Amino acid sequence: MSSQYRCAAVLFLTLALLSACGRPPAENAADSNTQKLPFDRSPRPNGVSPSQSLIPSTTKLPEGTPIPVRLRTVLSSASAHAGDTFSATIEEPVVIDGQTLLDRGTSATGRVIEAKAAASSRGGLAESSTDPGYLRVVLVSLDVGDKKVMVYTSSIFAKGAAQKDRSSKNIEFGVDRRLNFRLAQTVDLQ
Repeated sequence: MSSQYRCAAVLFLTLALLSACGRPPAENAADSNTQKLPFDRSPRPNGVSPSQSLIPSTTKLPEGTPIPVRLRTVLSSASAHAGDTFSATIEEPVVIDGQTLLDRGTSATGRVIEAKAAASSRGGLAESSTDPGYLRVVLVSLDVGDKKVMVYTSSIFAKGAAQKDRSSKNIEFGVDRRLNFRLAQTVDLQ
């Protein structure tokens, strides 16, 4: 057999195989218009729908979610101590994927992580102190419905200013002061 015939035979077989592989089998040709895709099927009663993981949760606040609050109590570096708690309310609704998960006015509780009053020594120049007071606070829980939900947030650090006369100042957050926290980890509100 000549090489031309051999080449033509190989080419013919290759084209025949390629065209056969691209078509559905003849027995399924009638059903090709009624085939269902996997997400068109009903979930099995004993399992979870495969698309369940694609549906956003309406009870979870993801890590990084901003939590704006307004204080209901005064916080001052002059009187606060590590471990003290304070009250606040959610200042703006927290909305995730179009769902309001926390309403404005939801109660929140915070905790003082660190506090130091401004130094008050006023001796001679060598003895005077310019160490201002400071506070570090976090949110620790939210009142969702009839239960407390624990949260872990970023901390807010604030420091008083040193005065020109070398005295120092305490830091104070008054009632209605707005503070903006961010969730440090995802929280399930249920």
